[in-house]
Amino acid sequence: MQPKLNFHPVFETNSLDQNYTSLSHCIYEAKVSNEFPRNNLVTATNMPTSKYFGIRRILTGLLLVVIGALMWTVVTHVAGLNTDQVGADLSPDAPQEIYVVQSGDTLWSIAMGLDTDGDPRDTVDKLAGLNGGSDLYIGQRLVVGN
Repeated sequence: MQPKLNFHPVFETNSLDQNYTSLSHCIYEAKVSNEFPRNNLVTATNMPTSKYFGIRRILTGLLLVVIGALMWTVVTHVAGLNTDQVGADLSPDAPQEIYVVQSGDTLWSIAMGLDTDGDPRDTVDKLAGLNGGSDLYIGQRLVVGN
């Protein structure tokens, strides 16, 4: 049995197109005859509403933003772990030169003994960085380089 559709005009308008010619628009409503089984029709109650669609879309977007932020954090953390310089000695048991602090020693005097070519300020900064600061005490073992 074929369904029968009946079309009835619901709304008519007249408008002008871009060339200013009159256009007539008519909106039709389709009605299904009684011979068509109504249980196959899609009704408004089983269609998704725009409210839930919007919430689902927002939550999906937030989830993607969170996943992206986590991935960015992991990538930047892993990239920051590789701080080795080109040509650096990577062996963990590389011998380090040690200096034992004597009475009257300062970082300046130790740096002048290590760097006899010129200004010892860079060497003082290097010594302070290698040994956790500029405080010295007698008998302290200072790392002065490789």
